[in-house]
Amino acid sequence: MKNWLRHAVLAAVAFVVLFANLPPAYAASAPATKLIVEGKTITERLPVITDRGRTLVPLRIISEALDAQVQWNSKTSTVTVQKWGERLSLKPGAKKATLQGIRPGDIALDLDAPAKLKNGTVYVPMRLIAHTFGYEVEWTQGVIKIHSPLSEETKEILYRGSLEEARAKIRWLTQSLHYINPPLETKFVDENYDTSFIFPEGEVLGFYYTYGDTISWVELQDNFLVCTWQANFEYPSTGHAETLKGTSITNSIGNAPKINKNMLFYSYGIFGDSSRAEYGMIDTNYQYTRLAYERIVGGTISNSEGVMAFTLPGEVRTDYR
Repeated sequence: MKNWLRHAVLAAVAFVVLFANLPPAYAASAPATKLIVEGKTITERLPVITDRGRTLVPLRIISEALDAQVQWNSKTSTVTVQKWGERLSLKPGAKKATLQGIRPGDIALDLDAPAKLKNGTVYVPMRLIAHTFGYEVEWTQGVIKIHSPLSEETKEILYRGSLEEARAKIRWLTQSLHYINPPLETKFVDENYDTSFIFPEGEVLGFYYTYGDTISWVELQDNFLVCTWQANFEYPSTGHAETLKGTSITNSIGNAPKINKNMLFYSYGIFGDSSRAEYGMIDTNYQYTRLAYERIVGGTISNSEGVMAFTLPGEVRTDYR
């Protein structure tokens, strides 16, 4: 899962393309603007300014509305916005910004419109902050709406749907993964590009995700997928049950979840025109039992056993919201 690459590309495209498409009327008149975040009105009169045909908004108001922290370093004249473990740093007037925390190392971003310092307030292009942290923006006449990429239908399924439909839905979410701690590098990826999802019994909104030699604990927080713990493990000599037991864990970073219940295991891999899927249970003693297996070649099932599912026998959801 190359989340950092997709995240970086989306942010870069937002700077170069989306700012350029801002309707000219806003740049010319800079009218009073209403700001709505996740359906909640933050202010009826968001102050905006124009600079060389670009509309800029107060960085602190936008950032804090997204539950991000803002810090100003007077010695270096640098402002830093942080949400989760991700940090965006920039200087008023500079044509570049620095993004940290979505992959090892820094990412330099070219800004189509630099930030501006006016009367002690830093102003930035609207989509700079929103898109950097994965939000979507709707800008109509006098109203800015910022919201997560999840549709109302998707949120209904994830938070209140059945285990079967909610797990299937969360497995295919395309939004970038966010990190509380600096993300680990996945150094080994097998030729089948296998991915595995491991859900605690009765739960959907927190799960293990494995890819290559990296295992992550992921939670759905405020409509975003957030990684709160990661580690590398021996691969492929060690099975996932042993990995969860901790016998092959290295480079652990963050707070490892404490789980004392059975877990559903679902794995999927694809190579060429063939794919395979496996489903089973890992018990509290970390013993794995395969419940179903399916291999498809050229669109036809060539080998299978059991019935593939996203629930354990008799399992009931316990984490509705």
